[in-house]
Amino acid sequence: MGNLMSSRRQKDGEESLIGPSSSGDAASSEDILDRDPSTPVFVYVLAFFSALGGFLFGYDTGVVSGAMLLLKKEMNLNTLWQELLVSSTVGAAALSALSGGSLNGWLGRKICILIASFIFSIGGIILSLAPDKVVLLVGRITVGLGIGIASMTVPVYIAEVSPSHMRGQLVTINSLFITGGQFIASVIDGAFSYMSHDGWRYMLGLSVVPAALQFVGFFFLPESPRWLLQKGRSQEAHQVLSRIRGGQNVDEEYDTIRTSIEEEEKEAGGGGVVILRILRHGPTRRALVVGCGLQMFQQLSGINTVMYYSATILQMAGVRDDKQAIWLAAATSATNFVFTLVGVWLVERVGRRKLTLGSLIGTGLSLSVLAVGFLLSAQNSPSITLHPVDPHNSTCRLYESCEFCMLDPDCGFCYRENGTRVYESSCISVSQESIDHAAWGR
Repeated sequence: MGNLMSSRRQKDGEESLIGPSSSGDAASSEDILDRDPSTPVFVYVLAFFSALGGFLFGYDTGVVSGAMLLLKKEMNLNTLWQELLVSSTVGAAALSALSGGSLNGWLGRKICILIASFIFSIGGIILSLAPDKVVLLVGRITVGLGIGIASMTVPVYIAEVSPSHMRGQLVTINSLFITGGQFIASVIDGAFSYMSHDGWRYMLGLSVVPAALQFVGFFFLPESPRWLLQKGRSQEAHQVLSRIRGGQNVDEEYDTIRTSIEEEEKEAGGGGVVILRILRHGPTRRALVVGCGLQMFQQLSGINTVMYYSATILQMAGVRDDKQAIWLAAATSATNFVFTLVGVWLVERVGRRKLTLGSLIGTGLSLSVLAVGFLLSAQNSPSITLHPVDPHNSTCRLYESCEFCMLDPDCGFCYRENGTRVYESSCISVSQESIDHAAWGR
């Protein structure tokens, strides 16, 4: 639903700047805006600061891949908690995205981006200072709320401030920044993987830097001219449009935006629930089905599982060293980022349909290879038979040294001493409930 609303609003933004729906007016608007194809540098500044929301989206969802390898040892996380820390962010993003459309219309694009960047900053601070897994979960939910608002606002804002001849490329910057954020997150994971105790705090907390940069930067950036016109602030909208366009064809574009808004208001006055009107109109219904279908299949392809758990998957494949698994996972993020660049370059040359079909075929082949790899690994792995003799607690096997064990209240440290010298020692698992739940002896 969030992606659908974002796509619909993005389309509205494009139409508002190109012109009204009639073919004659649209053609004249294109002529007006294409007389001088030069793009003011300020447009790129707007796109960059807006797309930082996409970067934070990618960073906060991708960083957990490497951080999880350190967290599950540091906080002794079971499988359920590992899944919660990953999925809670996505779940919170889905919920906040549902309200993102209404917030955009009520508060404006600029305020929504400021709110999102503030939430990102608070979430990053919580994650970096989290004393336990519960606070860590709160931090992950917080950044998820920011992701939902940003994903609904950033594409709309970029579309509404971009010139028509640059709109397609500038809107794709958001997608580029998402994959770029995932790639940078994997590099940060690798860099701090050598800090076994607090490395995860730096991994999760460094998202505060781009969030603060976006928050401060947007105080000096304008609101969308289209939103200002919708709210009746026509003089301010004209001033903003002049600032964005550098004084080029401002009056003509101002008129096309105003005409488009008037037509939308006239259509909205037709009555009835919007979704029902969409479903009754054949061309719009088909476009809705195609758009939702593409979004659905993109998510069902499992790309999020690969990106969020790539380091864990590599460990399952036999990579035992955490640092090596994290750096290898960075190769996955790098590939995703590089081919996003390729997609941006090809989209205007090959076309949307061919590029979509080609990427779906490639995704299907890649998932098939991954599935076959898991199948062969399961079939060819030697069987393991457990012959328990005494009650057993596997807690000790989670730690690399006795130092880690002694920090855990469910572990103990046994030793023999000769005078003041300890000459035999070992870590054992203990239980506050019963010795039946503890490991016995050495």
